[in-house]
Amino acid sequence: MPSSGSHQVVSLETLPPEILLPIVTSLPGLDTLWNLMKASPHVWRLFNGHAITIVDGILSGPDAILAPWIANAVRALILVRSGAYPFRSLYDLQIRFLHSLFPQLPWGGSARKDTIIFNRKSLSNATPTVAVMRSVVSAASQISALARAFLTSCLERVRDPSFRPLHPVDPDDHYTYFPRPDPDGKRTRAWDQEFRGEPIKVADAGQPTWLEEMRAVRALWAIQLVGEMHRHKDSLQWPIEDVEKLSLMNAADFATEVEGNQAMATEEVSSVMDYLETLQDLEQHEHYRLQRSVPCSGWITALPNCSPICTTVRHYRKDGTSFTRGEQTLNYKWRRTKEHLDQSASGVSLFDYLRRPRFRPRGCGSPIEGVKFNSFRPLGFAFWDMWRMYLLGMHSPAGKHWLMDETKYFYAWESVLPPDEVAGIKAGLRHKFQKEMEERRREAQRTSEE
Repeated sequence: MPSSGSHQVVSLETLPPEILLPIVTSLPGLDTLWNLMKASPHVWRLFNGHAITIVDGILSGPDAILAPWIANAVRALILVRSGAYPFRSLYDLQIRFLHSLFPQLPWGGSARKDTIIFNRKSLSNATPTVAVMRSVVSAASQISALARAFLTSCLERVRDPSFRPLHPVDPDDHYTYFPRPDPDGKRTRAWDQEFRGEPIKVADAGQPTWLEEMRAVRALWAIQLVGEMHRHKDSLQWPIEDVEKLSLMNAADFATEVEGNQAMATEEVSSVMDYLETLQDLEQHEHYRLQRSVPCSGWITALPNCSPICTTVRHYRKDGTSFTRGEQTLNYKWRRTKEHLDQSASGVSLFDYLRRPRFRPRGCGSPIEGVKFNSFRPLGFAFWDMWRMYLLGMHSPAGKHWLMDETKYFYAWESVLPPDEVAGIKAGLRHKFQKEMEERRREAQRTSEE
């Protein structure tokens, strides 16, 4: 029996609303809120009376787990479901809004202009019903579960013993690259070079970081919002041409380049869309309208790393005082900090050179030029940070990407592709090169005859 002087355990069900409300609005994420609402009738009733205050407080709070641009997509979904359509045209939706979610330049999103931003006032003016607000909170919980399930499936593949990337045995092997014309075509092309390889030791970086998880969450919110716009297309009062284009576009189409507005994260969305198609449950659920996630162990979302600079002591003066200097943290050098959500994933950046090689210091040709990203999607290469890609043998160490010899990593990327895909790519490159040489010979013959 507890003593008469022992403290009673305080229950959420006994807290007055004026105390419970600040607690609930300080939660880090909407998925946590949904779990609490299901567990506590008192919190459920509190939400019914303060839905906008609670949701916006969580989205804009100092401990918010969602990045501001993703929180902006959550508010947009609330507005669309409320019938207060915030986009006047396809251009507004695609360029002024969805492109703001993704990196538009390889080293950051500085190209964002005239972006549509929503806030607490936007929600209040739309007067969404409690049912709409509750449906979006439910959607947030499902999106969080789907993001973890997707990343878990990617981790299972790269942790499987069958995932065995190869590196060239000879460190001096180098894929040829010709920034200048080769009129005779006598030099060996990268796709005809053969190097002996050996399996490398792959290491595990542990659970996904906040950065990696947010890339998956971001893609799912984009898919959710585009799907919602499709369902409301007849009520948008857009130009007919815009409605017709919207009907033909999927979420990945919205992330591509349009009218000079470039987005670099198309593969994030495409990778998640491919994963969703593998799920058996295709029912359109009332709240989140996405497939139900498969059971997985899950994890507690890591906190974002917000420390790009650290102070280090360079030396001590004669009087004993220290001379300090700000330097980039190790996490920043490995592109693992919060601001790197606004940049392309390291794998996407390297793939861009693998697909379309171009001149750079110590650059090399690509043995699989023109390769598509499809086979890399299930491996999570559009989401992993540089540290994880390095431990997988698929990327150079931090700080050496621009000056590295890419042959080692191009070879590794090729080694994890299906052999028939590699053979098809190289056969196509040889055929294309032969046609180019034939055209050159005919042109040279015509010139000589003149």
